[in-house]
Amino acid sequence: MLGSSMSIKDDAERQELEEELTPVNSASDPFYVLILGSDARESDSGSRSDVIMLARVDPSVGSVSLVSIPRDTMVTINGRTQKINAAYAHGGSAMAVRAVSEFAGVPISHFVSVHFEELEEIVDMLGGVWVDVPESFSAGNGGMSFEAGNQLLNGQQALAYARERYHVSGGDFGRAQAQRQIVEAVIRQVLASSPVELPGLIGQLANCITTDLSVTDIVGYAQEFLGKELTVYSAICPSYTLNQDGVSYVATMFNEWKRMMQLVDAGLDPNDATAEIPSEQADNADLGAASNSPAPRDYEDLAANAMTTDDVAAVE
Repeated sequence: MLGSSMSIKDDAERQELEEELTPVNSASDPFYVLILGSDARESDSGSRSDVIMLARVDPSVGSVSLVSIPRDTMVTINGRTQKINAAYAHGGSAMAVRAVSEFAGVPISHFVSVHFEELEEIVDMLGGVWVDVPESFSAGNGGMSFEAGNQLLNGQQALAYARERYHVSGGDFGRAQAQRQIVEAVIRQVLASSPVELPGLIGQLANCITTDLSVTDIVGYAQEFLGKELTVYSAICPSYTLNQDGVSYVATMFNEWKRMMQLVDAGLDPNDATAEIPSEQADNADLGAASNSPAPRDYEDLAANAMTTDDVAAVE
């Protein structure tokens, strides 16, 4: 029943998605997951993905790398320059997977979609989540004020925090960081449960998502992580704001993105400026190539005069 409730209902869409996904050879092999979230309320129309994260999961060592891709990132879709979140609206989960896979230069093995309206339910189900809020800000888009510091957020607070972009440093880039914090906090809360509670808890969470994974798959991966010290890396595609032909986009810093994806693929900290890239990743020309991006390749001066992902308040 749970497998049915979280599966993609449309047979054609499910088949198209399966054709885009790359199977994992072994349960212990690292793999990539595309996580999409929608901030649409019930009264809203449209189905653009407001949250786009690429996760690299390595069950063998207990590590997860969460990389946000700004929703307004400039890419080419169906021969036209568009924002990357339009891929889901135009072609559903399959086109979203294809767009992110081309942009990041990695094969994607699984797909997960979660609605923001269900975020409250997930967090409250877990008894709240601990989040280190990097800066104080007054009530904005989410309708709540927050003081800086590590704190336990209930579902309503977590949703407001994950939605805020007008009163935080870095705007939408700051909101993407908050979203990664919430995802990490949920992961940690789930894995902190006992092995006896885990299947039932994941069964409850399954009601809040749409995915190609089965409940058995999810429980299996979670059990691979049990007993290991969880490592979660968090990053965002190095980007800057760009106005082109009257449209506001997010453009990519290509050199920095390439290095970040090399580190992610190697299972290293994507923010480590001193890390040495292993030869396997250094020789992989696809990693971070952003082959579907029409953004300016000569971007240094443009980024110097724009809001960038470096403007986000740092989490200690």
